[in-house]
Formats: sequence, C-alpha cells, structure tokens
Amino acid sequence: MESSCIYCGCGCRLNYDVRNNKIIKITGDKRDDVSEGVPCIKGLTIHEVYNKNRIISPMIKKNGKFEKVTLSKALNHVYNNTKDLSPNQIFFNTSGKITNENNFVLQKFARICYETSNIDSCCGRLCHIATVMGMLDVFGNSNLTKMKNLKDVDTLLIIGSEPDKDYPVFYNKVLRRQDLKIVKVHSFIKSDIEREYLVNIVPGSETCLLNGLVNELIHKGLKSDIEGFKILKDRVKTFTSDYVCKTCRIDRKTYNYLTDTVHKSKCLGVFHGMALTQHVNSLENIHSLLNLVLLKESRILSLRGEINVQGVGDIGGSPGFLPTGDLSTRKELEKKWGKINESKGLNLIEALLLTPVKAVFLTEFDPFKSLPATKEVEENLKDAFITYFGSYNTDSSKKADVIIPIASLIESEGTITNGEKRLRKVNKVISSGLELWQILKIFSKRFGKEEDFNYSNSKSVLSEIVKLVKAYKSVNFEDLWKGIDQWADKEVKFKRFMPEYFDGLDDTTCDECKFLLTTYRSKYSFLGNEVTGNSKTLGKHREPAGFYFNPEDAKRLKIKEGSMIKVSSLTGSLKGKAYISDKIPKNIIGSYMHYSELKINTLFPVKFDEESFTPNYKSVAVMVDKL
Repeated sequence: MESSCIYCGCGCRLNYDVRNNKIIKITGDKRDDVSEGVPCIKGLTIHEVYNKNRIISPMIKKNGKFEKVTLSKALNHVYNNTKDLSPNQIFFNTSGKITNENNFVLQKFARICYETSNIDSCCGRLCHIATVMGMLDVFGNSNLTKMKNLKDVDTLLIIGSEPDKDYPVFYNKVLRRQDLKIVKVHSFIKSDIEREYLVNIVPGSETCLLNGLVNELIHKGLKSDIEGFKILKDRVKTFTSDYVCKTCRIDRKTYNYLTDTVHKSKCLGVFHGMALTQHVNSLENIHSLLNLVLLKESRILSLRGEINVQGVGDIGGSPGFLPTGDLSTRKELEKKWGKINESKGLNLIEALLLTPVKAVFLTEFDPFKSLPATKEVEENLKDAFITYFGSYNTDSSKKADVIIPIASLIESEGTITNGEKRLRKVNKVISSGLELWQILKIFSKRFGKEEDFNYSNSKSVLSEIVKLVKAYKSVNFEDLWKGIDQWADKEVKFKRFMPEYFDGLDDTTCDECKFLLTTYRSKYSFLGNEVTGNSKTLGKHREPAGFYFNPEDAKRLKIKEGSMIKVSSLTGSLKGKAYISDKIPKNIIGSYMHYSELKINTLFPVKFDEESFTPNYKSVAVMVDKL
C-alpha cells in the first residue's frame, strides 16, 4: 500500500507492507521523485511506532481520573461545557499532523458551530508563520520552494537549519552533488558533514549578518531595479564588516569567506530553518534573508516543518487567513457558508498565554510541552475546559477534560501539501477509528448545523477545498485523488525588497547568567517524541536529554560527563545531566527540544515577535549550578 510518510515537510511517499491490518515493514518508493526510493530512518521505522502510545477510547476526566465513555457521551459532555461560552472565549488549533481535509473541516466547524475566529496552526505559529508572512510581503506568494531547483545551484547557503537531521532525504540530494559548495550559518552546533563550511554566529544576530552580507554585495557591484532597492542600500550601509564581526562574534577571515563565496556564486541556493524564525525578530530575519535572495536572484529551497504545515495555512487554519484568502475575502466565503465572525481572531500565543480563553480544542498539539514558559501555560489553563482530539498520548492529553481519539495520518484518506507546496494523496494504510472530519460531522448535529457538514467521504471535502482555496484551483482534482502529485499556485505576484533594522539580540549574558541556552533537534526524534519515542531502532541512536557544554566551559565549571546540574533562567529552573560535546560553541548550552523528562521550554520566557507572534526558542540567558 502506498501512502505518505508522517513526519517532515519532505512528504516522502512510502510503501507500507500491511498484513491483517498491521504494518509489518516500510520500504521506499523508487517512483517517488522526492525520496528517490531512499527515505530516512524515521520513515523506515514507522511500523515500530504506529500502534504504540495510542489514544484508543473516548474518555472523560472525573475527580482527576479518566473514565472510558462512548463517543456520543464524550461529545455531549463537551457540548454541555462549552455551548454557553462566547466566541472570543473559545480556541481551536489546526495541525500539520493531519490531512488538508481534516484541517479544513476543523476550521469550518469552529467558524460555523462556535462562531469563533480563534483558530491557529500550532506548527505554523511556532515554526514558520514568519516565513509565510515574509514570502507574501516580498513575492506575494507564501512558498516558492521546489527541491528540483537544487540541480541548478552551485552554492547552498544554509542558515538556521540542520537539514541533515531535520530533512535527511533532502540533504541526501545535497550530498550527492559533489560539485556543490555548502556554507552553513548557525548559532550553535557543528555538523558531522566535512563539506560544510561553518559560520558560527551568536544566537539572535541573524539580521545583522544578513544586512552586512547584502551591504558587502552592494559594495562589490550588485544592484537591482526592484522596488525598495534604494532604501535597502541606505539601510544596510552602517553594517560594516567591523560592526558585523563584532556583533555576530565571528572573525574577519570567516566573514570574508562567506561574503566572497556568496558573491562569486553564479546560482545561489538558500535553505533556512527554525533557528532563523524562532526569535523575537523572526519576520525581520526572513525579510533580510529574502532581500539577499532578490539581490542574488537565488533559488529558495526551504522545507518548513511538519509534513502538512503548508496545507494548514492554505486552507484557512490561522488568524487572518480564510479558505478564500485574507480577511478581505470574507464576503466571498459568506456566500457559501453564511455569516461568519468578522474578527481576525486570536492566535495561540494570545489565546493560551496573553489573554487565556475558557475552552480549548487541541488537535494533535502539545502546548504543555511545546509552548514557552510551560509553568505559565499550566497556570493559565488550569480552569479552562480542554478537549483533546488526538491519536497519540501527550503531556497535554493528560491535562485534558475530554479525550477523543482520531485516526492518525496513515489511518486517513485525503491529501497533504508538503514543504514545496506539492499536494499528495494520503491513502488509508490500515483501518482504525473515525477521522476528525467524521467526528465533527457527528458533533455538528448538536448545533443544528449538520447540513453544513454533509460530506460523504474525504473526497467530497477536497472538492470543496479546491473550489474555495485560490492557490488550489489549478489542481487537477481527479488526478490528485488517483495519486498523481499536483502543485498549488507558485506564481510570483510581485517582487520588492523589505529593508530591516537590527534591534539587538534576543537576550544577553551577564555576570550572573553567563551562558546562552539554545534548543535543537535530533535526527532520531520528531517534535514532542510522542511517536518516535516508541521506536527501538531510533532509541539505540537517540541522544539523551540533558544540557550539552563545550569542553572548555565544562572544564572551567569543573563539570564532568553525566554530572547533575541545575540550569536556571528568569522563568524557572531545571535539573538534568551535563554532557560534553566539541560541537557546542563556547558560552552556549545546547539542549534537545523533544523530551518530556526535561521540558526545556520551561526556561524560555514569553518573548515573541510582535508581528508573527513566533516565540523565541533559540536564546535565553541562564545560570548553571553544580549539584
């Protein structure tokens, strides 16, 4: 049985060997031009994890303990506890872990049955909403990535990403290009890839570096007739090499190599990740990167995060975005659906951290681990009524008042839109419970809205999607359902530079807090590890939870491998083991972001970009105590 992977934005197609409704083995699909028949180790081990740590039955919490109930009773309990709340007191999240069809019905259900616009994509907001906003500002299109463009590139600039860990399938394509120069700009960790030339900068100095790079290129003779170039030229002129090297903490030789390599490139490719977006100046970082892209006429190769994070935004799963487009298209949508809420709606940072709502519908999202200042999240939501739609147990499902199981991605039929805006068919690999759209169809009857959700199957949901979503109107509906990949609209609507100031680092060290803590990802875990954490194969290779130090810092602090330490920020403290790694720069502490046993986001305060509301997960000043 062919279907998609369940993890990253590559969206590989896999072959699932299924016997008696059990997945026995996973193999690559040689006809898949994404993976080219060679998927990564996470995809190849799905058969080890698909049926573990699962949510099996609907449950209601009574006196602090969960009790199994029927779906009807669970939905009645949710309805009775939320029906009298006003629209602004309710929040729904959409998710990159489920199909376009399930996300579409979810946001439609929120708008029609609860009349709320408080709908946000968990993966989009925390990872790449700044990328979407920046691309729309500069090109009028949210995504121009095509992996096949790698063949034209002679130099690949990777900034704020570790694609060898986050997108191994894509990075295998990179490594097969022996003639390709690879320059990696990062704020924390050295790679095992010898071909990468590393430019190691202090976390939060990305806009400074990019403005300096643009300034150097202009001095070397590059110019443009694109709108905003004169302002850009004036804006970046103060970003001299002396200022950039001092601010970013890099030496002149390294900086000169970077500027010369980018300048001499005849076809530059650019790949960025969440170490560029997860800052308090995330949108400024993206604008600054795209200014370089315009100036060098570069190829964009970035792949976002989860497998369907692009689709979530396309179908109207975030505040300010309707299925028909931005809020100016509301009247167009109302012709199909009737009156909908006029407000933009709260994003998840506003709804869960700034002005907490009274009822939260979580779908495959773990805010009690994933959001910053996790203790504050727990305090804000302790009195909220929480409904959890999910396929796997998480820290957040344990906090819910009602848990309702939904079919996982490979137990569903529908489509996903991968990190290059490629629509792919998802086939139901094994039979399981109801999909989310089917549950919401049942739930809509409580509101007397069943006619609005009179879908016969997932294909009928997709039929509505392609009629409403402008970027999908060119999609061949029948071919897509047959398994033939389609492309959403990738037309460049316009081009304009977006010059940015540099307002300083996210956080700075002091005499008391001498280290900057940052987070990164393991090749052998995915997001909250609720799925990958059950794989024996991945577990053999997975790095332990803890705090990783440069050898010189460890020696100065008299910390040995495995020592217990306490790391503290202004928002809290965590105890864990210390590990020593020569891949970590001096004065930086690294920690993997996946683990429940060390909820690293506890140490990050509620600091976020004021335009994109993306939180800072990449730089917080901390102090270290030996235990």
